[in-house]
Amino acid sequence: MNFRQKSSRYNAAVLFVAGVAGAFLVMATIRSGFEPQLEIWLACGLVVSLILHARASFALSKAQQEVELLRNLVKRINPPSRKAAPNLKFEPAADADKRDGEALKAVQDAIENDRVDLYLQPIVSLPQRKIRCFEAFSRLRQENGAVLQPGDYLEAAERTNRIGVIDNMILLRAVQALRQLGPESAQYRIFCNISPATIFDQDFFVRFSEYLDANQDLAHRIVFEFTYPAVEMMHAKVSENLKAVAKRGFSFSVDHIRRFDLNWEALADKNFRYVKTSGALLLSESARGDEGLARIRAFKDNLQKHNIDLIVEKVEREVDMQEIQKLCIDYGQGALFGAPMAAGSYLQNGTAYAAAS
Repeated sequence: MNFRQKSSRYNAAVLFVAGVAGAFLVMATIRSGFEPQLEIWLACGLVVSLILHARASFALSKAQQEVELLRNLVKRINPPSRKAAPNLKFEPAADADKRDGEALKAVQDAIENDRVDLYLQPIVSLPQRKIRCFEAFSRLRQENGAVLQPGDYLEAAERTNRIGVIDNMILLRAVQALRQLGPESAQYRIFCNISPATIFDQDFFVRFSEYLDANQDLAHRIVFEFTYPAVEMMHAKVSENLKAVAKRGFSFSVDHIRRFDLNWEALADKNFRYVKTSGALLLSESARGDEGLARIRAFKDNLQKHNIDLIVEKVEREVDMQEIQKLCIDYGQGALFGAPMAAGSYLQNGTAYAAAS
């Protein structure tokens, strides 16, 4: 029984009790010989109206309960429609060479037999080292349980224009992970690597967009990541489709940068809100002394000016953290904070937690 039903029944019960009490009061008045007729008849009218109101409230409450039961039954028979996930059917390219063909056949076998796992690597706040985001990776298992490494199939998929299925697959698993975390964990974001080829392929992009529309409530929690070389060489069609994704509220990240003096304003205009740079690049620059430190400060100031957060990645040694912390970087990623592991290792009971390293 919901709150509204409880409230209705409570009000009806109060009115009924008041009516009965009024009836006894009238009877007592008559028996005691109280004469004024007008007051007695008014009291009787009030009692009758209260009793009728109470009976009507009980009947309405019962009818409302029956209607809600019927609605629940209808929902079970005809559940609300929801847009389906992208079609993950994978077809190896007919013109692929022997090596690529074998790799793509292994991908097809893993997808069709639901042997696709989501792996997550944490992105932590510094210096607290609390998990704030995750980067998503897919891991495909063969029938014998062996895991296919990304290097075994990603290049083949890109060469044969089959990368879109894999990108959509990662997105699907990432959405499932966010649903598991629930709305109370809205501070967690998942970074999904994506190929410009997925955005360029209009057929895949249509299905990709439909899935984004179906999960619009997660727009602020999903970040699509591109390498800088891919961003630099983006086709005009890719840039146009990227704007359509940004208009839906999704943001972007760029990694594999080699310089600090890039056009951050142009990236910010495309809704790039994160940039990743390797710890090695920052450390080599800081090792140049005051000149290098000045370039890092200017780099950070430029990012802050355009509302872009900096993440230092590939942090593997504790000794490197002493220098990195001096640079006041906000976020870190790397084996030191947690290696890519099956999503269940980081998600437990709808909560993200730091796994022991």
